[in-house]
Amino acid sequence: MTPVSFSFSNDAIMSNGAGAAQFNDIFGFTLNGVTLMGGSVITFSAEDQASVDITSAYLTQGGTSVALTPVGAGIDVDNDIFGIETWTLGQQWLSAGAWQLHVLGAGFSAKGFEGYTATLEGSTSTTELPEPTALALVAVALAGMSLSRRRAR
Repeated sequence: MTPVSFSFSNDAIMSNGAGAAQFNDIFGFTLNGVTLMGGSVITFSAEDQASVDITSAYLTQGGTSVALTPVGAGIDVDNDIFGIETWTLGQQWLSAGAWQLHVLGAGFSAKGFEGYTATLEGSTSTTELPEPTALALVAVALAGMSLSRRRAR
């Protein structure tokens, strides 16, 4: 297994004071083989309590979509509850190829920049499938061994 790690962030989310600062960020990465991957997206702020609300976080590859799951209370603007949000991706196998991480939400602070950090970590399987020619050689060798056994009888 070969270790794999990706980090992404947006540290420039700030409201203009008149409304929320919406964001829809997409980060691309490539897996060179089948990879057991997990990770998280965590909000942060220079203020006492973060006011970044992630509404969705997920991975895509072609028609495949893998959702991250919110953990903990996060924020609830309607009820004036603010704090750090965490979204997680439990360990799971992802196929090789080009993937995208999508993070959507809004920032409510007009006092300074806030944001989030996304980290994806895992291990790529190094088990390789044999080439067809190698399989053909094995088949010929087995046939030869079988024939020599019959002649020995």
